[in-house]
Amino acid sequence: MRHRRKGKGLLMPSRTRSHDPLVGLALSHYRVIARLGGGGMGVVYKAEDTELGRPVALKFLHTHLAQDPQALERFRREARAASALNHPNICIVHEIGKHEGAFYIVMEYLDGESLKQRISRGKVSLDLALHVGIQIADALDAAHTKGIIHRDIKPANIFITVRGDTKLLDFGLAKLVHKLSSLSASQHSGADDTIPLSTASGLLVGTIEYMAPEQLQGEHLDSRTDLFALGLVLFEMLTGSNPFIGSSPTSTIANILKEDPRPTAKNPEIPADIEMIVLRCLSKKPSDRFPSARALLDDLLRVRSRLQLHLPVDSAQVASSAVSTLAISRPSARVLFMTIQVGYLVMYALSLHFFHDVVRVSRELYSTHTLAYLLLGAATLGIPLRIYLFTALSFDFADIGRQFRILFPFVLLLDLIWAATPLLFLGQLQGLVLLCAGALAFLPLSQRTLLYEAYARSGGRSSGLRVPPPSLS
Repeated sequence: MRHRRKGKGLLMPSRTRSHDPLVGLALSHYRVIARLGGGGMGVVYKAEDTELGRPVALKFLHTHLAQDPQALERFRREARAASALNHPNICIVHEIGKHEGAFYIVMEYLDGESLKQRISRGKVSLDLALHVGIQIADALDAAHTKGIIHRDIKPANIFITVRGDTKLLDFGLAKLVHKLSSLSASQHSGADDTIPLSTASGLLVGTIEYMAPEQLQGEHLDSRTDLFALGLVLFEMLTGSNPFIGSSPTSTIANILKEDPRPTAKNPEIPADIEMIVLRCLSKKPSDRFPSARALLDDLLRVRSRLQLHLPVDSAQVASSAVSTLAISRPSARVLFMTIQVGYLVMYALSLHFFHDVVRVSRELYSTHTLAYLLLGAATLGIPLRIYLFTALSFDFADIGRQFRILFPFVLLLDLIWAATPLLFLGQLQGLVLLCAGALAFLPLSQRTLLYEAYARSGGRSSGLRVPPPSLS
């Protein structure tokens, strides 16, 4: 079945309008077949390339905009930016032409539907969301490498073909960070390359609902601006809605600048590591986002690889997995981890309170104070660490998993020293000492498991304790 698209881009043909003067017209070696749809900048038609015998799409700039130098420059910018890129996930631009004062771009013809149309039917499956995210991140990596920032990433500008390929459309708002090597100075001035259209005109040009905070505030833009919008597209695919849309453009802008939405609040089946990726993309400060589209792509690929390793193949395996896999909710994992931090603080307090006794026993048993002072150092360093971890978990810091992974070697060293505490009383408690030391030595590893359960990262699980992956159907 063929779908019609409302808005910009290339879709399958709608019913031909008999009064449309362009339908049936021959332009150069193109014959216009049908009107596909229209948007704010222009109208798109399906045409036949009579020279090569292939279907193409012709995007015509609206006649009233052809007299507007800024609109015309935006139209040409789209053609220049897209034609400079050669990537399977970016819509190919063949050439730009003019017919009786009307400008048009010749692009590859795409058969399928926009991501906006797909989301309008509800949230998409996890595997499709990852597939789209990976391909668009790859396309952005190619564009950013060429110095091109898209600046208008949104579901309406992402196209899913009938073969399942994803295509990035509409580079009309692209900011060219540096001059493309394929263009001469006479074709395109350096000032236009570096000054965003929105800044030059004093207006916000684009789609407010998908703008990054720095884009709304007229600040410097770089490749991380596109990553914010892609994170928002991932959020919308996984939940079926844009969390920032308000009752007016003003309230939408306020939401983007102030709100910190969580995907799991609308879809609790989203794996924690995917939520972390989305939240990092949606960071208000560009410095807190992924440093590049390549870094985002690498994380998405790792997550997909991990999920594929755990995905059940058939219903029998699903049943087996349900029996053998221990599942624990994220809140439960957080509570257990926080309880461990409280336990450490209690132990530290007791050791400091009875420190003179610890020193005395250390001296009597081992003729040295070294072990006692090692324990004092572990307690002194451990107290602020445990308070921080408890606070971070209480407020559910989004990046606590990443921080803990960095801190874990230090935590393990402190806890192994602390596990030596019972050895002071080996003569008195004997076998019970070994049991206590073993339990204390196990605590850092159990914390690692619990934290990766609550804030999963690829490759971060240290046991079979995990939340069963959601169905991808």
